[in-house]
Amino acid sequence: EHIASLVNELLMFSKASLGPSTVKLEPISLRQAIGKAVQREATDAVSIHIEMNDDLRALAESELLVRALSNLLRNAIRYAGPAGPITVSANREGRDIVLRVSDCGPGVAEAELPRIFDPFYRLDASRDRVTGGVGLGLAIVKTCVESCRGTVVCQNRRPSGLEVSIRLPAAARQSPVRS
Repeated sequence: EHIASLVNELLMFSKASLGPSTVKLEPISLRQAIGKAVQREATDAVSIHIEMNDDLRALAESELLVRALSNLLRNAIRYAGPAGPITVSANREGRDIVLRVSDCGPGVAEAELPRIFDPFYRLDASRDRVTGGVGLGLAIVKTCVESCRGTVVCQNRRPSGLEVSIRLPAAARQSPVRS
């Protein structure tokens, strides 16, 4: 099972490593993308709140965005789930859409923040493949987001928790249909 899990993570990382020039961006409903990710990852033991306007759309490749959000939710559930709700929010900031996945867990040591998106990097040497994965989840997030011509950053929340922000180009507002 461990080998199969590792192979699957490596395959997802490899597929997510597509260059931005090979990914076709389309207007994506953020409500639908977030809903798919929540459906994939939600458990009865964790509360996930979604805060956004239903009409927000970003330019992205749907499966890459859902994979990135799923990995962020999986991490939040694993490391902070029982500590309080996980919040997924989205809003428009100028020409961009910013999605945030926030939790109320312990956060990450400030010195570790710059490295958490590095492939095979695990925050705590005591975490193994059973308790902490193989260190590809956040690398997959970064690769998926960058393939959609976006950026991803993280910061600790006060008094506790972690917030990961994904910035993507906003889809153009649709003009009214002319008759």
